[in-house]
Order: sequence, then structure tokens, then C-alpha cells
Amino acid sequence: MRINVYSQELITDPNGELPDYEIVSQRSNTGLTYSAVRMFLHSPEQLHQTTEDDDRSAITFWLPKSQERRQYLAEIFEEMAAVVRLAPFETGLD
Repeated sequence: MRINVYSQELITDPNGELPDYEIVSQRSNTGLTYSAVRMFLHSPEQLHQTTEDDDRSAITFWLPKSQERRQYLAEIFEEMAAVVRLAPFETGLD
């Protein structure tokens, strides 16, 4: 499976009213607790009936249980961040 997310879809305004990411912790019906990092995407205001209605589009990365695999995932994210900083400037949209 491949998921394409364009940078314009990500909420990346540090002075915005809405958070651009959140930490998630959820207990399943099996009794296990799962943790994740969620990045929010822009979505039309008309999708939200009230301020408590937070059904925004998002990308959720569920984290592995073992410290070794979490470390490996963190390293992947760090390498991705380095690529973002070093990638050549394009003529795309902001």
C-alpha cells in the first residue's frame, strides 16, 4: 500500500490555532495499551459540527512495543527529517 500526502495537506503553521500533531494512547478491548503519533491534515471547516468534534483527517503512526523497534522507527523519522532539510528546492506549491 502506498499513501501519498502532499505538503500542502499537512498542518505546518506553528502559529495556527489547531495542533499539527498529537500523542495518542488508546486501550484496546484486549486490555493492551497502544501509543501513536498523529499528524493532522487540513480539512474543511464544514466537516466539524462543534468545537468538540475533532474528526479531522490525520496520519497515525502506531508505535511498536519494544524499545529496540521504537528506536529504529525514531531513527527512520530522523533520517526523513534530514532529507527534508537537505532536499533541493522545487517549484511546487507552499
